[in-house]
Amino acid sequence: MPIAVPYVRFSSERQSYGSSLDRQENLIVKWLAHHPEYSRYERKFEDLGVSGSSGKHVEAGAMGKLLKAIEDGHFPAGTVVLVEAMDRFSRLEPMDTLNNLRSIVQAGIDLVTLDDGQWYDAKSLKGNSLLYLAMKAQAAHEFAVRLSDFTVGSYVDRAKDAKDGKPIKRRNPFWLTSEGELKEVEAAAVEQVFTAFSNGVPLRALASQYAQYFGNRQSLKHALRNPAAIGHWQRTVTAEVDGKKKRVLGELIKNVFKPAVSEELFYQVQKLLDDLADQPPTVARKFPLAGLLQCADCGSNMVLLRQNSRQQTDAVRCYRRMQSNDKCTNQKTIPVPVVGWFYGETRKPHAFRAYQRTKLPENTRQRIKLEGQLDQLKQQQARMRKFVEMDEDDQDAWNDYQKLVDQRKGVDQELASLPVVGDTPVVSLFAFQRFLGGDPFAVANLLQQDGYRIICHRDGTLEVNRSADDNPAGKVKYVGYARKHKKWTIEYPEGGTVLVPQ
Repeated sequence: MPIAVPYVRFSSERQSYGSSLDRQENLIVKWLAHHPEYSRYERKFEDLGVSGSSGKHVEAGAMGKLLKAIEDGHFPAGTVVLVEAMDRFSRLEPMDTLNNLRSIVQAGIDLVTLDDGQWYDAKSLKGNSLLYLAMKAQAAHEFAVRLSDFTVGSYVDRAKDAKDGKPIKRRNPFWLTSEGELKEVEAAAVEQVFTAFSNGVPLRALASQYAQYFGNRQSLKHALRNPAAIGHWQRTVTAEVDGKKKRVLGELIKNVFKPAVSEELFYQVQKLLDDLADQPPTVARKFPLAGLLQCADCGSNMVLLRQNSRQQTDAVRCYRRMQSNDKCTNQKTIPVPVVGWFYGETRKPHAFRAYQRTKLPENTRQRIKLEGQLDQLKQQQARMRKFVEMDEDDQDAWNDYQKLVDQRKGVDQELASLPVVGDTPVVSLFAFQRFLGGDPFAVANLLQQDGYRIICHRDGTLEVNRSADDNPAGKVKYVGYARKHKKWTIEYPEGGTVLVPQ
């Protein structure tokens, strides 16, 4: 059977709550019902909340992946691509739209626009329908330009009102009304997410737990980065970057909305996100110790081997050794109950230190807040300087730049006036025990971020990579299985053994 490949797109995230997606899906289903000779392709090509006029859907979106798959010959001749209308396919300049269409039809694949039933194939680019197609492409592009101009003018007026302290209406994140007031339930969820992430809960787990608010981990991360959480409006502007027009960060207007979280918590989360970007952790999905077990020989992660007919229990082994014998000399396989027991024996002081760091003292919280504000001002200053350099006669740009310079000096002085102290926060032991006995993935993730690792040697030795207190770092040796007791034998360096049950 020939294949029908649906492509769905809408421009703004707000449309995901409307009928756009349902309408496009219904048109696709109706077309397939009238053309039973076609089978629907199982993979989805969707650009949800992606502009068709910016080119993002082609450069980094599903449309680009679809065009690449067609170019690589993934679809046989006779395949059709289904779109609701030409402006769903593209709102680029007409020649760009026609070039993309040509790359499709020249591969023997047709494009069908469902709103008018038009069927475009190689003949379309030679016959009379080319003029009709060009007119539709031109109309889609001109509409996008007019809409963009109208939107830009509207937001310029609103930005002026916001800076004057006047209330404004705009499309806001889900926890805010259009007037910038907090929605009680949604704002509480945002605060919970910020707090949980600062306490070590992984992004993936939070995205799953709060799936009604976040489509995926990336949308969650975007919310954690959004200054609207502390009441600020981060504007964007269109600028030319590497010869292409792109949306880039512009002016930050403060205190426009009601804040959902404190500035201290917001900037603490920004620091954690920056740390994750520098050293991305292993995301544990089913095995909490993933990312905490490290091969002593090559430094790579120890990975989980599930129980099978040859192996009576789950075990861990060096990932690189599993790939090839030449990549690592550590061929030791260690039962999961053994590493789990050692983890339980050694984690507490490390977990306490890591947990303690999430409960920052007031002086440290203020320092993180001011450092975060300073980073924000530096970025704004660098962006504003580009606008000043583009037009040195723009007095408004100069004034805005000077305001940023003055604000940065003020934050610098406030930061310098903070006393440098090494005070340790007071942590409730009850709260810590509750945390330790709670979500094992959150505990393991926090330990991973803090640098805790169990080093696994080829002779069966297990040791913690560093000490968390005045005591020596934990160290034992896995000897083997004691059949008589049906337990695994562990030896301590100073003598003595312990038997670990299955």
